Amino acid sequence: MIYKGLEVNQMKKMYKMISDRLEIKKSELKELQEQFTVMCEREMQSGTFERNAINDLIVMQQLKSEIAELEHWETLLRVQMTD
Repeated sequence: MIYKGLEVNQMKKMYKMISDRLEIKKSELKELQEQFTVMCEREMQSGTFERNAINDLIVMQQLKSEIAELEHWETLLRVQMTD
């Protein structure tokens, strides 16, 4: 067991915190993707489109990495709590 010293209640609290953060990150990503679509439609011909698009994509990539990490921890905790 990874968290031998943690009581079940502590693990449940940690799991809840990770699950909540995961939902927030997923919501942020969805909102950024929608904003990106709007930005693409409006700024396609502007001189700053490429720079703005690259910056937005980097932020979304970072968020996806954070989501993957949180999903990993969520899975680990769920498995530990069922043992």
